[in-house]
Amino acid sequence: MSKLRAVDGTGAMSHALPDTPDLLSEEYRRSPYPIFDTLRRHHPLLYDARLDAWIISRYEDVTRAFRDADVFSSRSWDDQLRPLVQHSLMAMDGEEHTRHRRLISPAFQRKRLTERISSSIEASARQLVHAFAAEGSADFAEHFSRRLPVRVIMRLLGVSEDNADFRRWYRAIVDYSGNFDQNPEVTRAGLAAGGELAAFLDEQIRRRRADPGEDLISLLCTSEVDGARMTDDMIKSFGLVLLAAGGETTEKALNLTVCHLLDNRLGAAASTEERLLDRALAETLRLTPPVQVITRVTREAVTLSGGNLPAGALVFLLVGAANRDPARFERPDTFDVYRKDAEADRAFAGAAQHLAFGSGRHFCVGASLAHMEITTALRVLFDMLPGLRLSPGFVPQDVGFVTRGPRQVLIEFPPVSAHATR
Repeated sequence: MSKLRAVDGTGAMSHALPDTPDLLSEEYRRSPYPIFDTLRRHHPLLYDARLDAWIISRYEDVTRAFRDADVFSSRSWDDQLRPLVQHSLMAMDGEEHTRHRRLISPAFQRKRLTERISSSIEASARQLVHAFAAEGSADFAEHFSRRLPVRVIMRLLGVSEDNADFRRWYRAIVDYSGNFDQNPEVTRAGLAAGGELAAFLDEQIRRRRADPGEDLISLLCTSEVDGARMTDDMIKSFGLVLLAAGGETTEKALNLTVCHLLDNRLGAAASTEERLLDRALAETLRLTPPVQVITRVTREAVTLSGGNLPAGALVFLLVGAANRDPARFERPDTFDVYRKDAEADRAFAGAAQHLAFGSGRHFCVGASLAHMEITTALRVLFDMLPGLRLSPGFVPQDVGFVTRGPRQVLIEFPPVSAHATR
């Protein structure tokens, strides 16, 4: 049992609670959501000595931590991403963050993304489905969602799709970013891949500065705000984070959304009902966010609904718990694509009611890309494979602590001839 301390509403320390939920337990690994409920109800502010972190779980408190950047610093990300990345947008605060976000944001505007890569996302999705459509069954996670994000990122960066090294680097870095158990072999492979990718990006940046094109690296090389441009190191770190964070979360969101759609028998409607995929993705992000935990560090002491946080505290923001807070959402444990208290129209911009993309100044800069990529891919999937369903007897098993989703998604469908899928 962890050495845990709960704080009551006055901020006073209470006596030790032997039944306090353990975030490192097997019970939590199987399903964190019952534990989230206990935390919200009885331990809204909790210190865990093994994690050396304070844990907050209520929507009100997590939202405050996201939005009050003057009190809750993002610099904890530097420690999490090192030594893979030395400094990144995710770990910046204040004016530094504002300046770099203004340099990056234009490259991720919806109109520009649509012009540059929407057709290639659809083409890549069709190629991936075509490869297994005649089989009648597949592991969607292995044959689709693990492969599409790297293709999209390669297209964004202007990297040739026949670059086998880049695909290897992507897989090793994604595994490294989710290596909460500190497997030494995964760590070694991830750091080696990070070093090789950094050298590759150095060369790409040098070429794009000399002869810019329309790819993301070129846009970042030429982006300018008030006479300032991004340094080579910042462009390189952004490319690494795009792989480590953007790739893995998109992969998991694809798996989770497919499971929710098929489990709720919405597969047939997915290709016919307008905007159903938008609503399904929005509700997936609320109910089962791919990123379950985000960290902050307090600059000063602060009072939350559950008590008082000291200055200099490492804080675990339990996004998965906040997104199911009954004080904010009706029937919070139910998948409801027609939900009124977390509308899809607001789900992929700063006004989002769920917290899967964060909130406030640090709302995910890649939210529009994730929205376009996932909904385009799923539209292709359900159009090409009518009759798609989860394999009989298959029950998805979500895994992970910081990020969470199923490793396998076994699907079945009437086989489609190669000619029919072209």
